[in-house]
Amino acid sequence: MILNRLTLKIAATFVVVFSFVSCDEDYTEIGGEVIGNPTGVDLREIDVTAWSRKIKSVQTNNLPNHLLGAYNHPVYGLSEASILTQVSLSSVNPVFGDDPVLDSVVLKIPFFSHTLGGVANVADAYELDSIYGNSPFKVSVLASDYYLNDLDPESNFEQRQKYYSDQQELFGQYIIGDTLYENGNYRPSTQQIVSYEPTAAGETDTVVSAPALRMKLPVEFFQQRILDKEGDSELANNANFRNYLRGLFIKAEAVNNDGSMALLNLAAASGAGITLYYKYDNATNGDEEVTRARRSFNLNFGNNVVNTFEGEYPEEVLQVIQSSAEENGAENLYIQGGEGSMAIIDLFSDPAELEELKQNNWLVNEANLSFYVNQDIAEGVNEPERVYLYDLNNNRRLIDYSFDPGANDRDPLNSLTTHSSRLETEEDGNGLKYTLRITQHVNNILNKDSTNVRLGLVVTSNINITANAAVRDSENIDRVPLTSVMTPLGTVLHGNRSEDEEKRLKLRIYYTETNE
Repeated sequence: MILNRLTLKIAATFVVVFSFVSCDEDYTEIGGEVIGNPTGVDLREIDVTAWSRKIKSVQTNNLPNHLLGAYNHPVYGLSEASILTQVSLSSVNPVFGDDPVLDSVVLKIPFFSHTLGGVANVADAYELDSIYGNSPFKVSVLASDYYLNDLDPESNFEQRQKYYSDQQELFGQYIIGDTLYENGNYRPSTQQIVSYEPTAAGETDTVVSAPALRMKLPVEFFQQRILDKEGDSELANNANFRNYLRGLFIKAEAVNNDGSMALLNLAAASGAGITLYYKYDNATNGDEEVTRARRSFNLNFGNNVVNTFEGEYPEEVLQVIQSSAEENGAENLYIQGGEGSMAIIDLFSDPAELEELKQNNWLVNEANLSFYVNQDIAEGVNEPERVYLYDLNNNRRLIDYSFDPGANDRDPLNSLTTHSSRLETEEDGNGLKYTLRITQHVNNILNKDSTNVRLGLVVTSNINITANAAVRDSENIDRVPLTSVMTPLGTVLHGNRSEDEEKRLKLRIYYTETNE
């Protein structure tokens, strides 16, 4: 993979260098062709066809991160994101010591955050990332008796089981016992977490960590389910344990039709999990002296974590999306993350025009699509910073994505911006447009007889992630980029039938004539 990326970067660098060299000379011979007057770049605008599609049900148990909370989008309405997760033992067949008694049980999931001014562990030193909205929401934790399969029995256990965003009603039928935690007015906080952690010597250290979702769960439930089961088969291995304590459902609900939503990482490496703090009899001096010492034991969240989404689009938005058609395209394009919507683009919908373009043998200097935000509809919207354009026919990234030398794994917000720009804004701060450069893709269609595939456009929370999630019950769409599922943000873009001709979606090709 490193070699492939390096090769692509070298190729991209060559293309850029060649472009500058071409502009410095009157005539340049490339592959036996003579390019006449390369400084005379012309523009051809091509009509495209674009329309929207609603995503009705998307796989969510293969996401690297998960949403929790409620978010009321000005255009797309209220959505609620909850989480069903497996729970695993951090070590199997645990020994808790003599007469172990729980003091407290704490569920913790850190927020994505960063320190301000490089100062950590200081009050008010953190700023939260990936938080959408600023109103409180209701959060509850419940025990679930729904068994999450790792492998699909219908595939003879050869493929991973898929779970979908619209299965909350099913999961809700398996809730057991009393509510383990409830907060009817929860709001993500920048407050650092102070905890008192037992050391190996049984003493206590004060530990300060970054802001997190932190809940105290009932001692009685975990005393009976975990500590009192020491030595029993339920704790002998994680397969037994996951069948015994099948999962926890972390449910989010709106408060007064509003709330906030956070992107969370439930992996143990992030510090997420459930910690059981307890005391036990610690014998010293040859069992002559027995004292009560402190210990802790961790439960991790399992491999199967499912995001569920509740909420419906406003009827008028649904009607507009459903009325958009691939024959003529649409006035506006509706794209939103989560269990949201996407746009489909056909670059060359007129076969005769495409054939005529192929006969020109142009040197394509640049080809781009500019998606303008329709502020008449999206006014006041917290717009996504990035969108992702991909090959919808084959569910894979475009060649221009791979050729972009600006990949940055550590800074996704500013990664690959040559191919896919960040949101450009107007002077008042409102979103103006996204520019997608697809020069090599168009060049391959016109000059190398590549297939004119349909393109998909989605909101992205991280443009570096290009893996896909399965989709069901959605017309002619079987997969979507999973990065689009991990954000509730959305916007409305001018389509190919927009009344504003200057902002109407078109393919712009900047080309140079060649002499055959």
